[in-house]
Amino acid sequence: MHFQDYNLATDYVEMDRLAVQHRMWCLLIEGLWPRSVTERVDSLLNTEGKQKTVMDIGCGSGIWAIEMARMYPNAQVVGLDLVEQTYPDAPENFKFIQGDVTKVLEQFSGQADIVHCRCVTQHVKDPQSLVQSLADSLKPGGVLLLADGDWEVYNESKEVVLPVEYSAEKGDVITGETRSWYAGWLALVGAATRSPQYRRIDELVKGCEGFDPHFDFRQYYSPLNWPGVHINHGEELGKILNINQRAFLHGSRGILGKRGIPEETIDKWAKHYEEDLDNKHYYNVWYYTAAQKSICV
Repeated sequence: MHFQDYNLATDYVEMDRLAVQHRMWCLLIEGLWPRSVTERVDSLLNTEGKQKTVMDIGCGSGIWAIEMARMYPNAQVVGLDLVEQTYPDAPENFKFIQGDVTKVLEQFSGQADIVHCRCVTQHVKDPQSLVQSLADSLKPGGVLLLADGDWEVYNESKEVVLPVEYSAEKGDVITGETRSWYAGWLALVGAATRSPQYRRIDELVKGCEGFDPHFDFRQYYSPLNWPGVHINHGEELGKILNINQRAFLHGSRGILGKRGIPEETIDKWAKHYEEDLDNKHYYNVWYYTAAQKSICV
């Protein structure tokens, strides 16, 4: 499984969008990792002795890794990504590696205290092999922080919203009173970029050798351009996801074109997508798993 198998945009505009998304994640989980594993993370990285190693797989803009490097100056923080970038403001204990995730992780086999991987697993050809490689790179007792999103859209009652669908036979979009243009766009892009072998991240962790069987898995609802109902930090989350999903709209247009959808249909679809964001109360769903590698492996 190579990073050239990654199917979403990797340009600098996308890096800006992912930096906005980083703020969303920090609000959802209330930090750089969920509170449920704070004690474990601190104990791993603050303990005196051998060099501590943190890895961020698919680091993108580098924002998570750089924040970790500043928080734990005695740890070596390694960011890995497909796209070569420069990080002029990064601290000395941050190191960037560009390249093949498999080869790089082999170099760190059994060496990492923390491995972080966010919104990558479903976009590689073999998600299960990727997660197993992440597990193999951990020391016994090390922690995997694994996060991803869902392509389904939910309404105010947290029920799945039906998407519009493109009919190649008709050369147009099949709509309906209860169908969503926004949900349809996400469904199509998800189908085009998600590996057929992908399973939800908790299932991928269960399919790995070496993890403790009891791990933390959480589901988060993020409102889109509204505060949501009983959502912590809902107002800011709604604004952030609005910014993120409008940027995603423009960054993913090319995927619809590659699916043979005419440009005029894409333009119409994009217009209705933004109208949905302006006028509807939707949620997107995000998943987070924190799993500890077994001490006895």
